[in-house]
Amino acid sequence: METKRNVKLDIDLEDVRDWALCPLRIWWRKTGLASDVANLGGKNTGERLVRESIFSAINIYYRTVRNSPDFTFGESLGLVWKSWLETWGLSSILTKPLLDYQKMRRSMLSRFEEGAITNRDGEKYKRPMWTRYWHDMAETSGLSALRRKIDSHQVKMGMASMDLPDKDYYQAPIGLADAFSNSIDIERSIKLPSPKGVLGVQVPMFVELPSVNLKFRVDIVRENGKSNRVGRPSDDETKSSSIRKLECIILLFEETLPSIYSLAKDLRVISYGQGELVTNDDTQPSKVDNVLVFHLPSGESQEFKPRLGDGAEMLGSISRSVITGIRGGVYVPRMICGWKACGDCEYRKLCFSDPDVMDAFNPPLMSQINSSMTFYDNLTKFINGKTSSIRKVDVVRSLVEFMAKSPSITPEGVLWMLDHIEAEQQ
Repeated sequence: METKRNVKLDIDLEDVRDWALCPLRIWWRKTGLASDVANLGGKNTGERLVRESIFSAINIYYRTVRNSPDFTFGESLGLVWKSWLETWGLSSILTKPLLDYQKMRRSMLSRFEEGAITNRDGEKYKRPMWTRYWHDMAETSGLSALRRKIDSHQVKMGMASMDLPDKDYYQAPIGLADAFSNSIDIERSIKLPSPKGVLGVQVPMFVELPSVNLKFRVDIVRENGKSNRVGRPSDDETKSSSIRKLECIILLFEETLPSIYSLAKDLRVISYGQGELVTNDDTQPSKVDNVLVFHLPSGESQEFKPRLGDGAEMLGSISRSVITGIRGGVYVPRMICGWKACGDCEYRKLCFSDPDVMDAFNPPLMSQINSSMTFYDNLTKFINGKTSSIRKVDVVRSLVEFMAKSPSITPEGVLWMLDHIEAEQQ
């Protein structure tokens, strides 16, 4: 009897990257223990608001500018924030304070960026808002008071409010006031590609690896010309003789610009370089010719020219490792390193709640318990099912497949389960 086996596994690049950063990010999404918080409340952070405002504005901009050439990205971003404030019921309360805060903050930041204020070596500060100069200027100018006034309303739209002492306030995760100002600063530095060649925003793509399909969404994808096919022309007249060259654009929101070496090793750069469009047209094939990394806070960019197969073996091995880790319940919380390791994570309020996640749930133990229960149920169904027509090799294969899906199950554990099942049948 033939057995149908799925040899290809699917995994999201987001899961692979999150696993490398902190497995609890995946645990919160997949465990179901706090899906209402993880899928809703966990997103309401300053960092998330900046990202969502920019991507929402980019979507609106490209949909509108084709019919209204004079429409600007700044107008698009303004519409996003206007809609949000109205939805939260904060439009009449915070519109003017937010604009005033952004204007004051930009004026102060310009002094650091232009070199009017430097460190003792005469060099510009990498993080001006973390300096003593900034603290003093913000307090005396009233900027700090305005920030606190704005952030006091953020609980109304699902953001956590943190009561911190002055010495820690400037290194805390950003609130509503700075989320708005950061997005406006990005609007002034962003250089969006011409609408003519843009295929879409958050475009679904994938990399087909030997045993894994790695799926992801690219921030912006644009057509970057065409090239002739290599090799013998196809006999199929419906197929084009040319290939569309694609450019995948990565938007970086991090405050500091990573080194070129770090960017070259970034899993997004490697994956996008080998990516294929999910809705690729066979009559007009395409390939990624360029990966552009654009650092939004600084306005700087870096190009990478991928070669066929670059990093494919690494992507495959890492993806399989993550799949094995998820199945085996190997969750090592990054929070054990302290608040500074998790300060900019949108799930932080879930992990650092009182009591925190380790006291309330113990993710590694819970995952192993759930895995054992699922494996036990499957094993019981298998043993109690009809096996007369199944070959011995199929019996062995089924048992091994069960164990492969639950790496935390040991041979000793399986023997114990078999003894228990046998005792129940007597």
